[in-house]
Order: sequence, then C-alpha cells, then structure tokens
Amino acid sequence: MKILKWALLIIFVLCLVTIIGGYLFLQSTKPVYNATLTMKGLKQEVNIKYDPYGIPHIYAGSETDAFFALGYVHAQDRLFQMELLRRVGEGRLSEIFGPDMIEVDRLFRTLGINEVAKKSAAAFLSTDTAMFQKNALAYLAGINQYLDSGKTPIEFQILGIEKRKFTPQDIYRIVGYMSFNFAEALRSDPVFEKINSQLGTAYLNDISKEYQTGTLRIPVYEQDTAVTAIARTITAVFSQLPVAAWIGSNGWVLSPERSASGKVLFANDTHIGYSQPSVWYEAHLEAPGYSFYGNFLAGVPFGIIGHTRFASWGLTMFENDDMDIFREKVNPDDSMQFLFGTEWENATQREEKIAVKGDDTIRFFVKETRHGPVFNYALKGLEEIKDPLSLRWTFTKFPSMTLQATYTFSKAVRMEQFKEAVSWIHAPGLNIMYGDANGNIAWWTAAKMTRYPSGTDAKLFIDGSSGLHEPDYYPFSDNPHSENPPSGFVYSCNNQPDSLNGIFLKGYFYPDDRANRLNTLISQKKIWSLEEIKAVQTDVTSSTKPAIAKEFTAVLRATSDYTTQKIYADALAVLSNWDGRHDLNDVAPTIFYTMMSYLLAFTMEDELGEEDFEVFSDTWCMRATTNQLPLNDASPWWDNVSTKNVKENRATIFKLAFDSTIIHLQKELGTDVSHWTWGNVHTIEQTHPFGSKKPMNMLFNVGPMPVKGGLEVINNVGFKLRKGAAFPSTYGPAMRILLDFNDIENSISVNPSGESGNPMSAHYGDQFEHYNTGTYRKQLMNEAEIEKTKTGNLLLKPLIN
Repeated sequence: MKILKWALLIIFVLCLVTIIGGYLFLQSTKPVYNATLTMKGLKQEVNIKYDPYGIPHIYAGSETDAFFALGYVHAQDRLFQMELLRRVGEGRLSEIFGPDMIEVDRLFRTLGINEVAKKSAAAFLSTDTAMFQKNALAYLAGINQYLDSGKTPIEFQILGIEKRKFTPQDIYRIVGYMSFNFAEALRSDPVFEKINSQLGTAYLNDISKEYQTGTLRIPVYEQDTAVTAIARTITAVFSQLPVAAWIGSNGWVLSPERSASGKVLFANDTHIGYSQPSVWYEAHLEAPGYSFYGNFLAGVPFGIIGHTRFASWGLTMFENDDMDIFREKVNPDDSMQFLFGTEWENATQREEKIAVKGDDTIRFFVKETRHGPVFNYALKGLEEIKDPLSLRWTFTKFPSMTLQATYTFSKAVRMEQFKEAVSWIHAPGLNIMYGDANGNIAWWTAAKMTRYPSGTDAKLFIDGSSGLHEPDYYPFSDNPHSENPPSGFVYSCNNQPDSLNGIFLKGYFYPDDRANRLNTLISQKKIWSLEEIKAVQTDVTSSTKPAIAKEFTAVLRATSDYTTQKIYADALAVLSNWDGRHDLNDVAPTIFYTMMSYLLAFTMEDELGEEDFEVFSDTWCMRATTNQLPLNDASPWWDNVSTKNVKENRATIFKLAFDSTIIHLQKELGTDVSHWTWGNVHTIEQTHPFGSKKPMNMLFNVGPMPVKGGLEVINNVGFKLRKGAAFPSTYGPAMRILLDFNDIENSISVNPSGESGNPMSAHYGDQFEHYNTGTYRKQLMNEAEIEKTKTGNLLLKPLIN
C-alpha cells in the first residue's frame, strides 16, 4: 500500500512539473511589449507605443526606420502567419507538414506564382532610388532582425521550422496567393462545362443569370466526365490550406452633403475565411512627411486598407474573370508542340522539386503554352482528362506593381494621384473605395479587365488551338468607376457593375442581396452620422430570403395538408412570417437554411453526382442559385433523373425538403419549434492551423460562441449549406471600419479575434466578443491620447559600433 502511495505521489509530482514546465515554456514565448532594445539597421531611435488592444503606434525619425520597426513588431506578433503565406505562394508547405500538402504544393508550383515573384522582385530591385523600395527593404530587414534576435514562435518549435530570411520574392509570393484566392474559374468553369455538355443550356440558364443562350459556343467535344475533377481538386486544395481564403466584402462612402458632420463618411468590411490569427494586422506609423493608420497583410510592407490624414480607402473583391481554361491540341509527333491557328508552336518546360517532410522529394515538369501552364499534366487526379488544358491567368502575365500602388495610396495628397496608383494594379481585381478630406468620394475598379473576341464564352473551356478566341485587355479608362456622383453615395458589395462605354462586364459577381439591402437602408434618409451607420454595417436582415420563404410556404400549403400536424404547422407559420432577420433568437433562419440545404441536394445531386454537387455548393454561383431556383416552377432541375417513369416537380421537392427539415430539427433541437433558434446552430470559432483537433483547440482556437448574421446579409457571417448539418460560420467580416473625416484621429474598427498571433498574448482574442456583439473600438491617431492610454512601450535604439 505504501509503495502504491509513493508511486501515485511520484506520478502526481511528475504531472505537476510537466504542467508547470509547459506553462513556463509557453509564457516564455509571449511577445515583448515593454523593453528597450538595440539593433542593427536603425538610423535613429523608434518609439513604439501599444494601445489597450496591442496595436503598435510607431513614432520614428524617418520612413525607413518606421517600416523597419513595423517589420519587427509585425514578425513578433505574426511570424508563423508570414511563414505560412510565403510557403503557400512558393509551394513549400510539404516541407513542414509532410505528404498531406503535396497536392497543394503541386498546384501552386504549377500556377507559376514563383516565376512572377522572381520577375516582380527583379523589377522591384532595379528601382533603387525609389522610396517605396527603400521602405519595403527596411520592412524586410525588420522581420529578419526579429528572426535573428526575437523569440521563436511555438509553432516553429513544434514543426521544427528552420528560420529563413525574408526576401522581396516572398512579398510577391504572398501577393500571388492573395490573387489566386480571388480567382473563381478553376472552381466554377469545370462544373459549367459538365452541365453544358451533359445537361444543356436549359439547366445552365436556371443557375446563372449571365449565361447567354444566343452566344456562339465552342463545338462540344466528346463527352468528358473527368473535367469536374479539376474543380474537385481545387476545392480539396482550398480545404487543406492552413491560411484563410478571401470571399467578398462591403464598402461604401457618403459625401459631405449626406453626412451630419459635413465631412465624408467611410465604411468597409472585407469578407474572408475565418482563421486564427485573423488576416489583418493593424498598425499606425508616424514619421516626418508620413502619417498612416491601416491594415496590413502578413509579410507585405504597405497597408492594403487604411487612412492618412488626407484620404481613406478600402476594398472589395471585383469578381472579374481574370482566369480562363483553354483546351489545347498537342502534336501527336512532338509532345512539346501545341496547335495555334495553322502552326505548331513550341511550349516551354520547367522542372519543379518539392521537398517533403519524412518522405522523398517530388519531381515533376510543367509545360507552358502561349496561354499558360498545362495544369492537368502536372496535377494528380486529372490524368483521365483527354485534352491538355492550359490556364491563362492575368496575374502571371505582368510583373506586380502592388507595392508601388499601395505605397502611393499612403502618400497621395490629391485624388488624381490616388487614381493613377489604382491603375497600376493588374490583379487581383479589386473595387477600391475612396474618400478624402477635400470632400471627394469615389469607387474605381482596379484590374486589367479581359476583353474577349465576340462569340467567346469564358465560363466554358475555350478552344486554344483555333487562334480565334485570344483575349486582350481593356484600357483602365474603360474600368467601371464612379467619382463624386450626384447621389453622394458610392458602394460595392461584390455585385455586378453597370455597363460603361457600352461594355457590360461578365464575371463571377455575387447576387445583389447585400447591395439591395444597403441601398434600401441608405435611401431611407439623406443625412447620416457615424453612430447611425454602425447599425447599417452590422445589419442582419436579408432583402431576398423572406420572399423565398413565402414561396416555400405558399407551395407547401397549396399542395400538402400540414394543418393536423402541429410541429409542421408551427414551422410553416414561422417561415411565412419571417422578416429576414438573422438574430440569435430568430427561429426562421434555422428552418429556412435547413430546408434550403435539403432542397438543393434533392434538386441537383441526381444530375451532378454527390461529389460535384458539393463542389458546386462552394462556388459563387450557388449563392445566385439559392435566390433564383426556388422561384422557378418550370426548371428542369426539379425532375429527379435517377427515378424511372416518374417526373418530379417543384412541389415534390419542396415537400421532400420540408419533411426532412422537420425530422432533422426535431431530432437535433426537440419538438418545440420556438427552441430552434439561430444561435443554437450558427456559431463562430476562429481556428488555428493546429486547432482542428482536441485538446490543441483549447490553446490555439478562439471560440466557439453563437453569432448573428447569415448568408448575403450585410453582416455576412456565412456558412456552407450541407443537408443534415448545423451552420458553423466559415467566413465573415475580417474587420469592420467606420471613419468620419470630421474626426480622423478617432475612426473605429474591430477585428474578429485579436491583434496578436501568439496564443499567450493578452491580445490573441480580446476583440472576439466586441466583434460578435457588433461593438467597436477606436483606431487612435492622437499622440496625447495614445500616450495616456498606452499599455506597453517598446523603444528600439540603433546599435552603435
């Protein structure tokens, strides 16, 4: 007995020592917010004051010192995020995660982001007198200083990541990954190709408003059912990525004539996949001739979104089509030649090597035609596709000038300067929202817009051999824009722009739910205050879903008798009276989205197959389909093609979906319909790459908790529609910013989790509750207030030899 007691005591002591040791180790990785440090690379002393949310306010004697300090503190908070982003763009995730990431790396190697990064970095390094270059190099030097002298993040230690210096190429790799996020073609076009070749245009018309039945089409090849393997491969890659995907955004600006303060009002919230840490890093820089507060991407030196004392800018995704799939013809006598017109053209070829943790190095070759890389030769799982398919991507056609543009944004003192910098961005396609201290408001689309020859349907595979479908680009002057309109209001919600100069642009535009709701709210009154537009930015009412819910109930009541079944009757009553709100205590959205998820599956799985339907469910087009299809009684999609001698109609599918909904919700939430509240099924959790499994989620994740909002409402806290499942949110506003030029030093914002990417920091999740409850905190620019409220002070001094 005594031996057992001693054994238990020893085990207890060992466990206690392990716990204490682990805790002390984790504490040792915390960011340093109060210290005086000396370091190489600085010319003068830099004072960094941390506000109550851990946001650095950098005061320096020169721009280059300010950006050096930014690189240092950015790395201290987000080094692992920087490392992941550059590895994604470079195709080097397998080195740290092992074989599971091989196909992700294959894709990004094949895309050619590395090649563009090399060209862009070479052009960048050739401008050695430009201030943007000096500041960007200073930022990289600050990151590398932290690599040399700062603490090693816990993720580096767990994965055994070797520290590598950051280079200009890494910046452009990160920009390349961001650009790829905006490209829909690889996920959507193969599904359209399958629907077109197997089902016909009647099916396409009912899911895509843009599909033009009168356009000339490329002749249909022998049916190739393997083409949707492309979309499945890309969807699988996105699901494996350890960093967030970009989804959409809202942005709007009101002129002084519509502002209670008599100055411009500005609002922006970008919609990005939830992750931990969140995408944006906030920082405030002050140096002689430079004053900027903004949101930075990990590893990119200049704020993508932000404001100076003169101008404020934000962005939404333009959703233009900048990626096309070309069907090529290879020379049967020479696999390095591809037909173009009447000539065989030589392709180029490059070898790629992927180092894999715990496994052999992977070697493969990427061929490139005039259009781009032949990707189905390089990617696993696409071997059954008969013809070589090349990818034309606007991003890879030109060196990136993103750094020049974003730095110029922060230096512009006239709207014309700012507009010129917008024209330098060729990809990804962005809507730039703008307001300034002079009372100007504007919206510009930043992109090289693809111009297709007449008769080319870019949503399907394009014939690359004929030479008749070669795209070029519109001039920037033809890009949709609006400057100081009479309405005093510019906006973008990823919806389709109107035609300009007779050009009606096609793309992957989102349905106009958010745009309609925003316009409805803003048109209700002329004059707005900053306080009032908080409610607009966090609005959770759908402008379109109640009409669909009423259609559900009207058809169900007309074709089925649910009056004797209380739970069914109660659910129908809730649906028919829905006002479109998505608050935590609302019941209607729970019923509506559960029914919609069943309805879409019962309607489309028989034609597409389960795998391809799931792929389609994650595309932009599904959002439009949920609005269009339920209202179309004559759609061919309603018939279940797998049932013999039976022709289902809309009422059949509605009843099947509704019955399945009641059975599912009754099982999960009980028989009292009033308990089926949105907060029970719609939750939010910020998930770290290490947090997908227990117990690691307890250390690395933030949340979960119930959250209001929903699909395509202004507070666009979105989720996947999967039959028989709850609706945990997968994306939403990656920040919310509101600004009144009458008080530029006290704009307001909120981050989905926190400023720091270090789980031991007090600022890892300290904004999570603010975000979920729709509250804000200040973006401070007044030095006296910053000094008064600071919670940390980091003093960086130059090392004097």
